[in-house]
Amino acid sequence: MVKPAVPSSSPSLPRAGARSAAGSTGPAGSAEKNRRFDVIVCGGGPSGVAAALAAARRGCRTLLVERYGFCGGMATAALVNPFSGHAFHDQLAPVGKRASLIGGIFKEVALALHAGGGFGSVLMDAAFDEELLKRIYDAALVEAGVTVRYHTYLTGVRTETKTGKRIIGINTISKGGPEAFSAEVFVDCSGDGDLAAMAGCPFSVGRPADGLTQAMTVSFRMANVDKRAMAAAGGMRPARALVEPYFQQALAAGELHYPHRNFVHFYDYPRPGVLHFNMTRINRVSGLSAEDLTHAEIEGRRQAFVLGEWLMRNVPWFRDAFVDKVACQVGVRETRHIDGLYTMTMDDIVEARKFPDGITRSRYFIDIHNPTGALDPHQRPNGKGEVRSGFGPPPGDFYEVPYRCLVNAHCPNLLVACRALSASHEASAAVRVMATMHGVGEAAGIAATEAVRRACGVTEIPGEWVRSQIAYMSEPPDYGAPWNVEKNFEQKEMKATEMKNEETPMPHPAFCMTDMENRLRMQPVSR
Repeated sequence: MVKPAVPSSSPSLPRAGARSAAGSTGPAGSAEKNRRFDVIVCGGGPSGVAAALAAARRGCRTLLVERYGFCGGMATAALVNPFSGHAFHDQLAPVGKRASLIGGIFKEVALALHAGGGFGSVLMDAAFDEELLKRIYDAALVEAGVTVRYHTYLTGVRTETKTGKRIIGINTISKGGPEAFSAEVFVDCSGDGDLAAMAGCPFSVGRPADGLTQAMTVSFRMANVDKRAMAAAGGMRPARALVEPYFQQALAAGELHYPHRNFVHFYDYPRPGVLHFNMTRINRVSGLSAEDLTHAEIEGRRQAFVLGEWLMRNVPWFRDAFVDKVACQVGVRETRHIDGLYTMTMDDIVEARKFPDGITRSRYFIDIHNPTGALDPHQRPNGKGEVRSGFGPPPGDFYEVPYRCLVNAHCPNLLVACRALSASHEASAAVRVMATMHGVGEAAGIAATEAVRRACGVTEIPGEWVRSQIAYMSEPPDYGAPWNVEKNFEQKEMKATEMKNEETPMPHPAFCMTDMENRLRMQPVSR
C-alpha cells in the first residue's frame, strides 16, 4: 500500500488575475471566470472524453485537461486497436450475430466512426481509424461546450487546509507557464491515477507479490499489404493463420530472433491495405518512471521494425508493404490501482457478478500480459499458461463495474474513472479496455454533475441512482448498427477512398457529421 504525502497549496503559482513579470493574465474578472469550473476532468482518453461530455451535456461548466494535442489517450497516441469490452458475442462473429453491451456515448462514437467509413470490416467489427476518432472527439467536445486545454500537464493539486482531503484546485504547466484552475468536482481520467495520487489517495501498484505491472506494447501499422487472400480466408483468425507458419518456421530455424511474442497477432484496419500489429513486448518496466518509459519507447520501436522488415522480406502478402505508422506513445496497460470503496476482484469477472450500483458492463476476459517474460504473453491469474478460455464470464453472460470502484474514502469530491479505478491486478486486466472506459467515464460525468447540483460529495451520490440514469444498463445487448452493418470486404478495400462521399452518414443528435461540421466552421474551441 502506498500513501503519498498530501500536497499543500502552491503559493508560488499566480492567482487568477494576478500580474507577473511575463505580463498581465488579462482582466481580473474574466481570468477568474475562465479558471473556475463546476467539473474538471484530467486526461482526455476515452473515459475522459465521455466524462467531460456527460458533465457538459448536463449543464456543468467543464474543463478537460490533456497533455497531447488531441484526445483519445491509448486509442490515438498508443494506437491501441480495436475497441474491446463491449462485444456480447465474439467480435469476429458473422454479421447478424454481433452485439454490444455498452451503449450511450460509446455507441455515439461508434456510429460516427461508421458514418465516416472508419469503423469495422467483415473481418473485425470494432477496428477503428484513430485519426477520424480524434476529429470525432474534438467535434463532440466543442459542440457540448467543454473547455478543452491541450498541451497542458497536471503538476499538482490544492486541497483544503483544514482537512487536507477535499480538492479545491489543480496546478498545471503549459508553454504559457503555470496556471491554476478550481472546481467543485474532479474526475481523474489520467490512466495512471495521477490526480488521485497527488491528492494523497492510497493506492497499490501492479501485482501484490512484487509490484510488477503488465508488459507494455508499441503498436504499429503496415500499409500496402495484399489483404485479398486474408479476406478470402473468411475471418481474422484464419487470416492470421496464413502468416503463422512463416513466423514459426523462421523462429525454429533461427532466421528470426524475436523472443517478444510467440504467435502472430495482428488486426484488420478499416482502410485499404492496412493491418494493425500488437506484437511488441517490453517487460519489467514501470509506467510511472520516465527512465523506464524512455527505454520502452526505444525498445518497442526497434521490435516493430525488426518484425516489419522480416514480414516484408519473407511473407508473400507483405512483399510490397511498409511500416506506415508507429505509435508515438508506448501502450501502458497497468500502473496504479487507487483504493476505492469497493475493489473488483477476479471472482467478480469470472462469476459475471452484477451490482445494484453497476454503472457499465463488459465481458472482456482477464487479459494479463506477462510482466516478466515474452512467452505465454497472456498469463492466467496463477501466473501459469496462456489464457484462451475460462478467465472471462460464462458464455452468454457479462459482469458489471460498480460505482463504488470510482469513489474513495479519502477524497470526497474525486472520481477515479480510468484504468486506475479500484480493482485487483487480475480484475484490472479485464476492465481496463477502451469500450468499458467509455462507460465508466460517462457514469463519472453523470455523478459529478449531480454532486455539483446537490452541493455534496461524490460518495453521497447513490450508485443506484447513477445506474438509473444510464439507459443501456436496463436494456438487452444491442444487435443494431454499427455492429451488424454488412459490407463486402473486397468492395470496401477498392472503394474506401470513395466511401466518405458515397455513404450517407447515420443521423445522430450529438455526432451527425454533416450537421455538426456546418456548426463547427463558426464555433472555435472554448478558450
